Amino acid sequence: MEKILGTKICKNCTVKFPIMEKDREFYELMQVSSPTLCYFCRTQRRLSYRNERFLYHRKCELTGKEIISSFSLDKPFPVYENDAWWSDEYDPVKYGRDFDFNRPFFEQFFLLRDSVPRLARQQQKPMWNSDYCNCASQNKNCYLVFSTNRCEDCYYGSWVNDCKNCIDSKNTTRCELCYDCTNCYDCYDLKYSQDCVNCKSSNFLRDCIGCMDCFACSNLHNKQYHIFNQKKTKEEYENFIKNTDLGSYKTVKEGKETSQKFLQDMIVKQYHGSNIENSLGDYLWNCKNAFTSFECVDCEDVRYCVCIERAKSSMDHTHWGVGTERIYDCQACGYDLFNLRFCNLCWTGCSDLTYCDQCFSSKNCFGCVGLKKNEYCILNKQYTKKEYEELIPRIIGQMKRAHGASAQAERRSGSASLSEAELTNTNTWGEFFPSSKSCYAYNETLAQEHKPMTKEEVLQKGWIWKDKDPKEYLPQSFQVPDNIKDVAENITNEILGCEICGKNYKIIPQEFSFYKRQTVPIPKKCSDCRHNDRLNLRTGRILYERKCQKCVAEIKTTYAPEATEIVYCEDCYLDYAV
Repeated sequence: MEKILGTKICKNCTVKFPIMEKDREFYELMQVSSPTLCYFCRTQRRLSYRNERFLYHRKCELTGKEIISSFSLDKPFPVYENDAWWSDEYDPVKYGRDFDFNRPFFEQFFLLRDSVPRLARQQQKPMWNSDYCNCASQNKNCYLVFSTNRCEDCYYGSWVNDCKNCIDSKNTTRCELCYDCTNCYDCYDLKYSQDCVNCKSSNFLRDCIGCMDCFACSNLHNKQYHIFNQKKTKEEYENFIKNTDLGSYKTVKEGKETSQKFLQDMIVKQYHGSNIENSLGDYLWNCKNAFTSFECVDCEDVRYCVCIERAKSSMDHTHWGVGTERIYDCQACGYDLFNLRFCNLCWTGCSDLTYCDQCFSSKNCFGCVGLKKNEYCILNKQYTKKEYEELIPRIIGQMKRAHGASAQAERRSGSASLSEAELTNTNTWGEFFPSSKSCYAYNETLAQEHKPMTKEEVLQKGWIWKDKDPKEYLPQSFQVPDNIKDVAENITNEILGCEICGKNYKIIPQEFSFYKRQTVPIPKKCSDCRHNDRLNLRTGRILYERKCQKCVAEIKTTYAPEATEIVYCEDCYLDYAV
């Protein structure tokens, strides 16, 4: 068991959290102080800078062209259409300014950030006919997919990779012709399913591997013709499917309710994933020495990381990775990076960056925004190597002194926490950017999924909240037939209203064609509410100490003590799964 060197009180939620021996080693390697927030709140803060799903119409401030952007019109900074941003007409160094040692670093940084043009959407080329996608790369004919890469003909998905012809997906990889699936891998023609690998032609599955022609089953391996985990003949199974009208919205809704009731007391493994060594967390695949990390693939020596792949020797890295090493407290940074601290949206061949935002192919920069292939810059101002190396220790020294002064003031006052304004004005060294200074409202970001909060709670923290646009909530005037066989193509011309939140949505022609081919009823919820339904199927990113409910061994799991599932340790689960 890893050694605990001490504990601290989180400045946000006030819970006590440990500083582990390996944590301290990494802090010393990265030359940073230990954090003031627990890992859950550190993740929340980084995610408050990540808007995936909210897109807006606005104009490019360089070309005047109508564009789609992740930034609403009320943002203070200019927004450029992506091609315009990458063009030679935009030079980030012209926004450079001198560092003022009489003013806090964060104050100077955010003044710079709010003057530098930003990319309309986070996309990495090539992208084909996929304008309504964000945090995405190399997609073709995709619509409203987010954190999605190398996909074709996919719609309404999140964290989807290498998939074709899939709709309503969450955390799926190498799947085809799948609908409403969560955490599924290498599946084909699978619907309404969760946590499945290499399954096909099935409905309502959970935790199945290598199964086909199954209905409402769990914990099956390499099975065929099963209904509610009961073996059937081929004829019995085919008659059952023939008499179950899966084109009916009512039938599918009843099927979900029945299968969920059947599965609520199912036996589950303490974590999701496979091929891990000396690792702790959930949804870990091919990981070694991953500690308190979630949704990580092909990672080694990572700690407190979320949604990263092919990363090494990193801590508090949220989203992306792919050839990254020595990354600390960064968000959405990826593709061949080395030695980044407190960075947001830095891509492709960057190294030795600190407190940088939306920088590409740059190195040895501090407090910069929107750089492209630059080196030795501070607040976007160009320096020589000698000048840069002389200034950086002075700037960090100033930030450390401010950090020490704020800590002393806190001890004198007896306060357990610092406000966002205090964090911003005291220049706390060793902290990611404060949530109050995000480019987005809290409820536009993934932080709201990670830690849901009310408007009142968000505003009390000094963070930003965005109210709904009433223009998006007009009454539905079209009655959708229950069965897809009765729906005509002209539905693609209609405006529908979500039965949960009332928000308007449309059925696009490609989506309608999929529903017809795959015998899927027209959804009566908007894509956001369907996304929320899938989120509710997943466990959170908190590890609970429990006992295996078979051998009573001590385990850590994301299944809370009040969860209805029966939780087994890995060994007992492998003995049980059939």
